[in-house]
Amino acid sequence: MPMQDSRPITPLEPSRNVGSFMQDILAAAQEADIHGAGAAEADKDCGIAPKELPEGHALRGYTILRTLGSGGFGITYLARENRLRRLVVIKENFPATLCYRSTGALDVCLNNEESGRELYDWGRGNFLREARLLGGFDHPGIAKVYSYFEAHQTSYYATEYIDGVSLGRVAADYAQGRSQITQESLVGLMARLLDTLDYLHERKLLHRDVKPDNVLITRNGLPKLIDFGAAREKYGDSNVSTVESLGFTPTEQGERDGNMGPWTDLYALGATLYYLLTGTCLPGCRQRDLYDSATPLAGYPKLLKNFDIDLLRSIDHACRPMISERYQSVSQWMDDIRPFS
Repeated sequence: MPMQDSRPITPLEPSRNVGSFMQDILAAAQEADIHGAGAAEADKDCGIAPKELPEGHALRGYTILRTLGSGGFGITYLARENRLRRLVVIKENFPATLCYRSTGALDVCLNNEESGRELYDWGRGNFLREARLLGGFDHPGIAKVYSYFEAHQTSYYATEYIDGVSLGRVAADYAQGRSQITQESLVGLMARLLDTLDYLHERKLLHRDVKPDNVLITRNGLPKLIDFGAAREKYGDSNVSTVESLGFTPTEQGERDGNMGPWTDLYALGATLYYLLTGTCLPGCRQRDLYDSATPLAGYPKLLKNFDIDLLRSIDHACRPMISERYQSVSQWMDDIRPFS
């Protein structure tokens, strides 16, 4: 079994030009992607239509301004905290397949009280666990949680509003030639995201859903990791659900008793960076276990014109299908990218 590298991490100075990289992205973007906007588009395709709270609705000291996104398990709103007069993001527990709102009503009702209650209560407990988990974090790469409360027969929590765009949007702009990514800005992005993952791993936590839409880039060029609904609290705890995002999830995460550790999040980060630079997802990891058809980043002539081959190889190393061939800890990857800082 791979063991986590316990060597202390020497701080790596992120790129000073990551902010200018962000300015280029924002100039190209017409609107900012905020918490879950990418998920909302996917939900439209799937025909999911949760009943959102109306604009202007007063909710425990907050005023709902608009809906940001609707996923299978919740709805996200942009809101104003009335007392402090600041913008916040409010996440509402709303599993769309289990519940609904009647026309003209705001309380959440179950589709079937008898068969759906147990699953709904389990999901609501997991929602509370996510809020408490986030509430205990204090890191610049993770959005702060301000409050948790109950209303309308469901649960909510309010978090820091992040004014920026998703890394998925950054990737789309780069792929279409609307913006550029320099090696310096890429290294800065990597260093900050690795530092955030190191903060989690030191606390024996795994994010388990690192992907482009779960990384937001602020207007100052700082990446923020969001959506901790799949976070796993102990490496050895097998009593958790499997979570998979095709193209970003390693094989062990899709197995009930998979051997998950820091290497699991590092694979997902490597796959996320692969998508950022190529505009394409890696093949599913189970397919790669049988036959790896993925072209390594170090094999792209276009990328080699702008990025050092060893930097690209470090990303390839992170997202190898076999656990034993990947980085086992953040510190190992940091060591390999330090020469480029």
